[in-house]
Amino acid sequence: MYNPCGCKDTKSNSTSISSVNTPYARQDEPTKCPALVNETVCVQAKVTITPNVEVGQIQSFCVDGPMIGICPGTPSPTGTCTFNVSQRICVQVPLAFSATATADPTGIVCGTPVVGACQTSTACTLTIGFYANHPEITNDLITKAGGSIVLGIDSTGASFTVTTANAGDVLSHNTPSPPAPSSPPFAGQYQVLYAQLLAANLNVLNGATCEFAAMAIAAANSFLAASTPGIGMAGAPTVQAPLAEFNEGTAPECPGHCS
Repeated sequence: MYNPCGCKDTKSNSTSISSVNTPYARQDEPTKCPALVNETVCVQAKVTITPNVEVGQIQSFCVDGPMIGICPGTPSPTGTCTFNVSQRICVQVPLAFSATATADPTGIVCGTPVVGACQTSTACTLTIGFYANHPEITNDLITKAGGSIVLGIDSTGASFTVTTANAGDVLSHNTPSPPAPSSPPFAGQYQVLYAQLLAANLNVLNGATCEFAAMAIAAANSFLAASTPGIGMAGAPTVQAPLAEFNEGTAPECPGHCS
C-alpha cells in the first residue's frame, strides 16, 4: 500500500499507510502584484593614494683617486647630504560601484469590503454634467475615438452621430435629431437618452468599463436604431435608466463615480 513517506515495512517487505496529522490548516498564498520602480543615484568614493618608497641595498663606490686637502664646495651645516628623488608613477585603481535597495512596508489603508470579483481598473465614471462643463475632455475623447461616436447603429432609425461640433448640444439635451421636440410624448425622453448614452460611451473611452455598461450601451443603440425617425416609440426612460446608473457609478460590479 502507498506510504506518503516512501518507506517500506522491513518485516513484510511491503509499504504501509501511516497517519499524518496536519498541525495547521493550509492557507492560500496571497496574490502578489509586482511593481517596478527606479531611481537614478550617484555613487561616489574617495580614493587616497599614499606614496611608498622602498630603499634597496646601499653601496658606495670610489670616484677617481684621493685628493689632498678639503672637499670643494660649502660643507653641509647638518653634517648630512639630503636630496630629492622623484619618479612619475601611474596608479591603476580598479573600482566596482554598486548600490543595494530595500523595501519595507509602512502601513496599509483599508477599503470597504464588497461582494463580487475584484475590479482591476482604476478608472471611474463621470456624469453628463461633467462632460458638458469640460468640453476639452469630451472633445479629446471623441477625437481619440476617430472623430465621431454613433448613438445607435449607423444612420438607422433615430440614430445620431456625435462629433466635437455637436457634442455640447447632445449633452445639453438639445440633440438636433429626430424625434423632434414637437413630437410628443417622446421627444424629451429621447434627449435624455442621447445624453446618457453619449456620457456612457465617453466613460468607456476613458477606461471605465464593465459588462453591465456594455449591455446597457448595446440595448440603447438597438432602441435608437429601431425608433421611427420623427416619431419615436415608448420605452426610452427604461433604456436610459441603466446608462444613468453606470454614469453615476452605482451600477453593480462597475467602476465607481470619480470623487
